[in-house]
Amino acid sequence: MTHTRLRQRFIFFFLCSLTALLSAAAAPANNEIAYLSRSRSVTISAPDKQNYITLDEGIFQYARADLGDLRFYNAQQTEVPYAIAIQRGSSASALSTVPVLNKGIVNGNTQFALDVGVPEYDEVHLDLSTKDFVAQARLEGENDIAGRSWSDLGTFTVFDFSKERLGSNSTIRLHTPSRFRYLRVTIIGPVPADEVKGASIANLQQEKASYIDLSAAPSARTEGKKTVFEWQTAERVPLDRIHFFVDAAEINFNRPVTLFCDKREIASGSISRIRLERKGRKIASEDLGLELSGLHCPRYRLEVANGDDPALRITALHPQMLERRAYFDPRGQTSLTLYYGDDKLNPPTYDYAKLFEAPEASQVAPASLSPDAKNASYTGRPDERPWSEKNPAVLWIAMIVAVGLLGAWALKGFKS
Repeated sequence: MTHTRLRQRFIFFFLCSLTALLSAAAAPANNEIAYLSRSRSVTISAPDKQNYITLDEGIFQYARADLGDLRFYNAQQTEVPYAIAIQRGSSASALSTVPVLNKGIVNGNTQFALDVGVPEYDEVHLDLSTKDFVAQARLEGENDIAGRSWSDLGTFTVFDFSKERLGSNSTIRLHTPSRFRYLRVTIIGPVPADEVKGASIANLQQEKASYIDLSAAPSARTEGKKTVFEWQTAERVPLDRIHFFVDAAEINFNRPVTLFCDKREIASGSISRIRLERKGRKIASEDLGLELSGLHCPRYRLEVANGDDPALRITALHPQMLERRAYFDPRGQTSLTLYYGDDKLNPPTYDYAKLFEAPEASQVAPASLSPDAKNASYTGRPDERPWSEKNPAVLWIAMIVAVGLLGAWALKGFKS
């Protein structure tokens, strides 16, 4: 065999070996569990029905922001599909504007009818331009606007305390849902007929949203005319609500509140509690929550503006997040393992999630989670850069050796 043919075969073998080395080094191991940094044991209470776990702060702290890296595995290392549901309660339907009919004065009181036009409703909002008043609104229902059998649906207090800066309320929540086609509203009090500007109807039958208290412990202090609360939290943990606990002796207040993230205003609202009696009419109203929408910030500052009044006796402040559940069908398994903690893992696609509908309480059981812990099998993802970028020195040495050998053989060929 000639030297030329030997050189060709050597070069071919050398290049093939180098290519195989590059390919083997660049191929990542197909081991999803090893890429997930955290793990939790899931103890299943009812293997014969759907179960759920409640996602806690530990999961949010280490999981992807969209929770797309959560994975359940059974003892056979088979992936178990799941679906995430947020316990918002049933969504409040949008208020629907309805016609105001036959507006006038009856026995000295403003009276009008509403043509409801929706199958079922349990809330009525009156658009009143009257300021600084308290009145009673009596509601009656009938399916015929000219009928004589109006049903008494209750009497409710409406008010406006703009002058006293204590807020207003002209929304009426019925004691039970109603299906009457027409409502007759009689306002007993100082609300002229021409100051009834409109009305809206909504069906707000709903379960209350479920919240989880976060572990943050806000510190409180007074700065001038403000009460200031500050706390830190893991930035990935969502903040959906702040609930205030105010001494029961504190009544008749309406204080503006402002929430900041690192000196940047991100939300505002007010807290209030009204306990009044005006002209023989009792008024009771309370709102001690600041509703938010999944805020993320490592450091929060909340200010309560007291104005010229003494600081409110706020006994506690609870940052909260909406309860988020991961539902799954254990298919007879009594335990699973939950893994999470890989920002590069793509969200899963399950038929279970596509077809999921939150089950009735009797058809589902809560499963329990062990504390957050490191995944003992965790290795992390391999370096996914091209082999040439990770090992440039080896590549250059190989190239220099190849060129040197070729040069040496070429020189030898010339001499011969």
